[in-house]
Order: sequence, then C-alpha cells, then structure tokens
Amino acid sequence: LFMSARPSTSIPGQIASDKTFVAETTDGGSSFHFVSWIVPLQDPYRAVMPAVGQLKDGTLIAALRRRNVANAEVPCWVDCYSSRDHGHSWIFSSRVGETGLENGNPPGLTVLKDGRVVCAYGDRSRDKLFARVSADGGKSWGTEIVLREDFLPDKFGDHDFGYPQLTTNERGEVVALYYWATRGHFEQHIAATIWKPSAAHHGSGQ
Repeated sequence: LFMSARPSTSIPGQIASDKTFVAETTDGGSSFHFVSWIVPLQDPYRAVMPAVGQLKDGTLIAALRRRNVANAEVPCWVDCYSSRDHGHSWIFSSRVGETGLENGNPPGLTVLKDGRVVCAYGDRSRDKLFARVSADGGKSWGTEIVLREDFLPDKFGDHDFGYPQLTTNERGEVVALYYWATRGHFEQHIAATIWKPSAAHHGSGQ
C-alpha cells in the first residue's frame, strides 16, 4: 500500500513536508505495518501521490509529485524512484518532467507489455498534458509527447486540471484518463486520450 503522510516532528531548519511511504499487509488486510519511506525524510521537498508500476523482473517503480514548499517560485516536477527488494528500500532513478507552478500536478504511470514505462503529467504553466516513455525502467525518458493542449480555466476561473490515470486496452494502446475544461466544454469533466507509443517515443531524452 502506497500512501502519503506528514511527519509529526520536523527537521530543524526545514519546513515539514509530506512524503510517500510503503505499508504492507501479510494477513489479508486485517493489519498493516510500515515498510519504508520512498524519499528520505531529510529531503526538503514534497513527495506525494505516487503512481506505481512493476517491471518484469519484479522491480517496483514509483513516480512522485514533487514541490519545493519553501519557494513557490520554483516550478514543480515529477521524480521516479525504484525498488528491487519489494519496497523495502528505494533509489532515485530520474527526473521525469516539469509540472509548472501552482502546486504542480501528480503523475500517472503504466508498464506496457513490452516492458516500456509510460508516465503522464500536467503542466499548469504550459496548460498541457504530457507523456514520456522510458525503455530502461525509468532511468531515462524520451521526448515529451503532448496528449492534450486545448485547456482553458473553467467558468469559475479554476486553473486546475490533469491528475492522469493510465492503463492499456486490448489493442496495446495507452488510455489516459484525466480532468479537463475547454472553451466548448467549460464545465470541468473527465476525458480520455487514447494513443499508441511508437518506437520513436522512447528515444534519447533526459
């Protein structure tokens, strides 16, 4: 089980920042015990709302919503971490993408049948929904793919959007679900973008 919490005791000189932790049940859900923090508590930045997948070799990967809570002028971003011991310890894999100002956006993640990893996220500074593809388990990512770019704040001026969830269909296409608003459909609503990553999508990236 992957959840987020804010430690009750802060580190001197740092603003308390919530982090994602792993909990485990071995009795069918009757009880849970703490396993690990994905990002160390000493890390000063927010790390929450994980999107998790598992590679063919059993490696767990988690994409996390990141934010510098002490400086609102610093753009938010998505990081990827991995675990090879069932979530008991984690290592930083890569920075997936930028999610802009205004608290950023959480990622969505899925693992394709061919082993590639797809991560999607919104960027509130660019008003677009993006995806990137990794062919090496989240260590590096191909160029950004624009999934949607016709966003406009809803009739109340709400600038929030995104929060993607990813899955695949029987044709091997990626289905991205997210919430959105446009000029023609100004009420915020759930929308889907369906697409199939090509071999070019996991080319050299950062």
